[in-house]
Parts: sequence; C-alpha cells; structure tokens
Amino acid sequence: MGLSEILKIKMHQVVNIKKSINEVRTKRIKQIILTSGSKNFDDVLGGGFCSGETYLIFGANKTGKTQLCHQLCVWAYKKYSMIYPNSGKKDLEFVYYFDTENTFRPERIKEIGINSYLEYEKILKSVLVAKITSNSALFLSLKNIEDLLDPTQGGVLIIDTINNYFRSELGNKNISYNKAKETFLNILKKVNELTRRYNLITIITAQVAPNFSEKALIRVLPVGNQFLNHYFSEYIYLSYKDKDKSYVQIVNSFNLPEKKLFYKITPTGFQDYEI
Repeated sequence: MGLSEILKIKMHQVVNIKKSINEVRTKRIKQIILTSGSKNFDDVLGGGFCSGETYLIFGANKTGKTQLCHQLCVWAYKKYSMIYPNSGKKDLEFVYYFDTENTFRPERIKEIGINSYLEYEKILKSVLVAKITSNSALFLSLKNIEDLLDPTQGGVLIIDTINNYFRSELGNKNISYNKAKETFLNILKKVNELTRRYNLITIITAQVAPNFSEKALIRVLPVGNQFLNHYFSEYIYLSYKDKDKSYVQIVNSFNLPEKKLFYKITPTGFQDYEI
C-alpha cells in the first residue's frame, strides 16, 4: 500500500524529502555573500550580506545608512564582476538602486572606488539608478526591473529609503490611510518576491521615529514598522555614539544572535573602530 493510500492524501500533498534537500543544496551553492567592507559589520551579519535575504537598516540621521549604500555598490561590483567576468555583456548591471531622497552621489562612489584601487567608471556603469518621486513610482519601477533581472546572475537591490513617501502620505489629507497602506504593502510584497525569485541581496534603509517606550534600549523605530517586520529577515540598527564611533547591532533576526560592534565612517567608507 502506498503512502498516499495510508494517509488518504493526494501525492502532490506529500513533501518530497529528496527534492527539498536538493533545493537547499542548490541554494547554498548559488549563495553569494557580499562584504560591507568592515569586518565588525560583517561579523554582526554572520559573515556579510547573503543572497536571497532581505535586510532592513535603520537608525537616526548621520549614522551612515546612505554611506553604506554607496559602499555596497563598490563591493558589489568587485564581487559580481569576479563571479561573472565573461557573461557576453559589455557593461553588466549588478546593483539596482532606488533613490527616494535624491541622495545618490556618484562622486562618493568614485572616492570609495579609487581608495579601493578599482576603476570607478566601471563601478558606476554597474549601478542602475532610479530616482523615485512617489510610492506609486517605486512600485512601478520595481515591476519594470523584472525585465532586466537574470535569475542565473542575481544582483543587489538597494532602496534608500523604503518609507520616505509612506511617511509623507500619512500626513497628506488627500490620501487615505488605507490607500497609503495598500501601496506600501504592495511594495513590500514585490521586494520580497524579487528577492526570492532572482536570488538578490536586498538592502533597504528606513527612516525612523522616536520610540517612546521608557524601557526601550533602542530609542528609534522604523516608520511603518508594523508592516515592515513581516517582510525582512534581518533588522540592522545603526547608532551614533560620538564623533568617531558608531555601532551596528542585529536586533531582529531569524537566524543570528544579537550582537553589537563598533564601526567608523571614513573617506574610504565603513571601517572597523579600533580601541
């Protein structure tokens, strides 16, 4: 008597263990780990940013969220150009960068690239930048890049910041709360879908609001956190300590223990803070 007859279920409802194990092995083989450029930062992440994972980075102003996005463009070029040196395309795009605050600076990438002994012109050609003017435009742009994504190549998806227009829409009397919420959730669902389908490394920054809980160790929370926390596997908190020192902390992870280490921001990007 077969398993389906014993359990009185259809065969398509039975989990194929061998197939599941093979899928896990295939994912591990294809997994790409992207460094931040800082050993401390990478240690907090368990080695670096992993493909197929979604990372939410939040913190107050001047903690380096946008700086990190620029630095990751440089390291993504170095990593992916080594993996796919002969793809048949003259100029490969490895990074899909959605800028909602008009803070993308090519000159910053040039500075970090030169200090890393890389050709900054090639780095900039590997970054596809979209200037976003509304949440509707962000959602449409996310749908449109699917035509450019290659499931065999992967890449890095960066949105700086994810909740900029959601925050402004909440204060707009002409937009209902339900409409703002619906658009925001559609964006989050699309980000999650693209990450899984195309094995992307997804790094999203978020604006924050004060955390008024008296016992809270983390004094700020991402705007729209009640929706965000359903879609991100890792929450990374950046906090400004003093003139030269800040710290990075994992605060909400499915897989990693909480850890806090120091870093500093220099002309060459994120570096370890040495005591």
